[in-house]
Amino acid sequence: RDIDMNLVDAQECRRFLDRLFGFLVSKRLWYNVKGGLSAGRVQSPAVKILVDREKLRTNFKENEYWDLEGTFSKKNENIFSKLISISGVKVAKGNSFNRITGALEKKDTKVLSKKDAEILAKKIKNNNWLVSAIETKPKTQNPYPPFITSTLQQEGIRKLRMNSNQIMRVAQGLYENGYITYMRTDSIHLSNEALNASRQVIEKKYGKDYLPKSPKIYKSKSKNAQEAHEAIRPAGSSFKDPQKIKNQLTDQEYKLYDLIWKRTVASQMESAKIEQTKLTISDNEHVFIASGKTIIFPGFLRAYVEGSDDPNANLDDMEKVLPQVKKGDVLSCSLIEPKQHFTKPINRFTEASLVKEMESLGIGRPSTYASIMKRIQDKGYVNNTKGSLIPTLTGYAVVQFLEKYHKELVNLEYTSSMENSLDSISLGKTKKDDFLNNFYFSSNGSMGLKDQLEQDCDKDKSRLINTLKNTDTPIEIRIGRYGLYAQRNDERVNLDDNIIPSDITEEMIINFLKNKNAEPTALGINKTTKEPIVLKKGRFGPYLQCGKKMKSIPPGINENNITESIAEDVINM
Repeated sequence: RDIDMNLVDAQECRRFLDRLFGFLVSKRLWYNVKGGLSAGRVQSPAVKILVDREKLRTNFKENEYWDLEGTFSKKNENIFSKLISISGVKVAKGNSFNRITGALEKKDTKVLSKKDAEILAKKIKNNNWLVSAIETKPKTQNPYPPFITSTLQQEGIRKLRMNSNQIMRVAQGLYENGYITYMRTDSIHLSNEALNASRQVIEKKYGKDYLPKSPKIYKSKSKNAQEAHEAIRPAGSSFKDPQKIKNQLTDQEYKLYDLIWKRTVASQMESAKIEQTKLTISDNEHVFIASGKTIIFPGFLRAYVEGSDDPNANLDDMEKVLPQVKKGDVLSCSLIEPKQHFTKPINRFTEASLVKEMESLGIGRPSTYASIMKRIQDKGYVNNTKGSLIPTLTGYAVVQFLEKYHKELVNLEYTSSMENSLDSISLGKTKKDDFLNNFYFSSNGSMGLKDQLEQDCDKDKSRLINTLKNTDTPIEIRIGRYGLYAQRNDERVNLDDNIIPSDITEEMIINFLKNKNAEPTALGINKTTKEPIVLKKGRFGPYLQCGKKMKSIPPGINENNITESIAEDVINM
């Protein structure tokens, strides 16, 4: 077919924008903040999302609350329940508190203290308990749509313990060798070939009860979906069984292919039928609730459960069967136990949840997510700690500079609308030259990139990340030519790049300054070189020095239990 020049213009425009942002704005960061830093059209909003979340966590105030867990029984069958109300007043639980501030959000709610809970547990245990209500609700759980690039990354990260970059690399290998269809797509549509192949597998492997009368058709909810390719699925007119090709694939390839195969097949299976039961237990004043769930018909769950490696095992975990009781039945109480809880701040993002967030905001494209995840970590703006993405102080510095001098670059709505404009170019509704002129040159009261770049920058303020003001003398957290440091008056101490911004306190910095100024401790004389061995405080903790030789203290040894002989052994290693 003829080349669609609208698509060419949209791609060229995207590339021009990336270069304008990447080269020109990064150059300002080098000069005004620190060399080696960079900005990007998608990269910078991704870091801002993480920084904004970390700032919310910093402002969160932890609260303690208690509840009661009751164990009731009928004919030796236990019912586990939780106290929900006293005399019609609800008892506070996790969702009673604001996830952003930590403050109690729901009115007419009683927060139990430890003393309250312990007194109440003893007081009500031997009351007369009976089943005051039984409520049963049927529920239908529909299958998930087949994978697109972003959902493949999200599930792969959760289930396969790979990062987004690894997932795309393995998927590339599967695609190149003909095992799956193209893996960079935002379409959840399956071709007729794929629908027929899925239905053949379902009927043969799971039976006719699991096969819908007609294929399931999914529609994308993404506002920027281009849908140039079909969903990610096993290749061909008949799907190769994962077990039969296991010896042809590496371990990672097999696991990813198996995931894609299950998701594709499950997307065309019948919905699951579930029955939910709520049991209310009361003494006319205190109300406990017990919840149960029974799978009436597993449907697609027989093939695939989101977030689970073994669908069959997970079906058992999902069920929580309650004993057979009737309304009005008398129950005996064997235990009422006070339980302590603390409110928790909103969760940090993982790679999976960040990809989901960017997709929902319309920022970036499926093909960019893996490279963005890798880049923000490689540049030191984010640390991946046990799966959580934690922004660094360097990431804070970059975002704060951009918010001050290039606000639109990290404005999530603006970044999303830019994607819409690029889509408009691809459809021929907007001219590439018009869009680029409006972006680079100021127009209609909006400051273009050219004028933004010509603004004067205050280097001193650009390098200030945060100020701690709870002490008599403010402490400034800064980034400089040689890295991160804290400053109080004329005193300075270097900070580790991996320090978590929300963990920094005045007390922590004051201790760093004290340790930095502490005199070295003499531990003895090296018998070989006749030079003194001293214990010093460094940027990354205590270390040993003998002449020009410096050694870290080994694990299990600290500055309080290190001896002269241990120090000499370490230096001579």
